[in-house]
Amino acid sequence: MKSSAELILKPRLGWQPINLREIYESRELFRFLVWRDIKIRYKQTILGGLWAVFQPLTAMLGFHTFFNRLAGIRTDGPPYPLLAFSGLVLWTFFANSVSISSNSSGR
Repeated sequence: MKSSAELILKPRLGWQPINLREIYESRELFRFLVWRDIKIRYKQTILGGLWAVFQPLTAMLGFHTFFNRLAGIRTDGPPYPLLAFSGLVLWTFFANSVSISSNSSGR
């Protein structure tokens, strides 16, 4: 016997609240898609996953050389390279997130 069950997905219009239960229920799919994107992004690079650390590290060295050594900017608390690196990791994540999300279409 042939089943006639059919699932029709329709987009909801406007802003929708985040359904945390739905995200939790599909956590394995989310984990798989994130792992797939990481493998695809770093598969063809020589450094592989180290590029995610190497990119902010080189920027931190540049910031440290220019702002700390040449401009003489000092911090009262943590060492400047640590401060610059932590800020650059967050900035790199934010900049890449905005860049990637701008490629997605709204409809």
